[in-house]
Amino acid sequence: MLSRSQVKRNIRAQDSLTCGDNKTMSFEDNIAALNEAFFFREFTFAKNTFRPKPQNEGEFADNVIWLDDILVVYQIKERNAPTVTTVELEERWFTNNVIGEAKRQIRNTLEYLKICPEIHLKNQRGHVFDLATANLKDLHKVIIYLPHSFLPQKCLSRKYYRSSTAGIIHLLPAHDYLGLCQTLITPAELADYLKFREELITNWEKIVLDVPEQALVGQYLVGDSSIEPSEKFLEAFKTLKQDDADWNMSGIIRIFAERITTENPVTNYYPIVTEVAKLKRSELREFKTRLVLSMQKAEKNEFAQPYRIAFPRTGCGFVFIPVTKDLVEIRINGLKNLTLAHKYDLKLEKCLGISVASDGAGWFLIDWCFIESPWEPDQEIERFLKDNNLFRQLKVDQIPVYSFERNS
Repeated sequence: MLSRSQVKRNIRAQDSLTCGDNKTMSFEDNIAALNEAFFFREFTFAKNTFRPKPQNEGEFADNVIWLDDILVVYQIKERNAPTVTTVELEERWFTNNVIGEAKRQIRNTLEYLKICPEIHLKNQRGHVFDLATANLKDLHKVIIYLPHSFLPQKCLSRKYYRSSTAGIIHLLPAHDYLGLCQTLITPAELADYLKFREELITNWEKIVLDVPEQALVGQYLVGDSSIEPSEKFLEAFKTLKQDDADWNMSGIIRIFAERITTENPVTNYYPIVTEVAKLKRSELREFKTRLVLSMQKAEKNEFAQPYRIAFPRTGCGFVFIPVTKDLVEIRINGLKNLTLAHKYDLKLEKCLGISVASDGAGWFLIDWCFIESPWEPDQEIERFLKDNNLFRQLKVDQIPVYSFERNS
């Protein structure tokens, strides 16, 4: 699959976000806007009515994040309390609506996944996909609620509900979910945290109730679910180095649909943004470093061997090709060949190739080639790799995902 886009020389980390504070929007709409802003329109589904039977219309979930084999389903509850309320009334609302109704809705969603041959949902880009075709590996269930200030702490401290049919359902008050989005900015990291949080609940189901969410996030950043949760992990949460400029690719992902040109159906660019969106920040840092190097070489019209990398976690390789002016006319053929060669060399099933050519005026023409197919021996490619010094040597590195500010 081939696509083409344009970017400026300065890759911005992220456009400004103003989500969650619009008083004219419902709480559910605000959560949808928040998910769209952080986790991209391609992977966010907010209007999720569908027909489980031709004569019936139902709602799959209040909100959905669907990224390849990762699915997060949300039920969202807002408390519209009467003018005069009490602690007892707010606790009853929590029990009936957050624990009771939302739990049943989550259970219905899981049942739809089991029994419905088709689940057509429209994402925030307006593109329709059939969720029933997904090969899901990670499924997370989340209830987000906006409580009244009278809701007692014993309710606020509830971090999960364990269902005999749905398993662990995460419970998150709105302010905690906003904090998660601001800290774990990539879809892959949010899904990974929910998986880690479930491990903490399984290992320490009583203790997690007394630990603030920020400390659980801090423990995730440290990366050990076998340690008893405690407030000591607040330090990791507070000292996390975001370093957004080093790794944040959201600016490019957000404008991809507007800048792309392709002869194929408009949704054919999804595999490209999907593989980028699945990366964690340490992996994105390596991706962005090589993309920027390619842009610098192309701008200076300097030849350089392709930069490349692969991440076993996602099973995808990436190759970045700076294009000098004398090769612009044949760059597409080179992009296809080098993407295939990198995929073959590392015995990968997926590979994304990116070629970068400068227009001399601060803009770059970027061509993208995504190949996905089972790896098979090929004598012709073997000879091609042997006879041509195409690539730099790769080294195996353990890249730390998170770094922290040192205490003064």
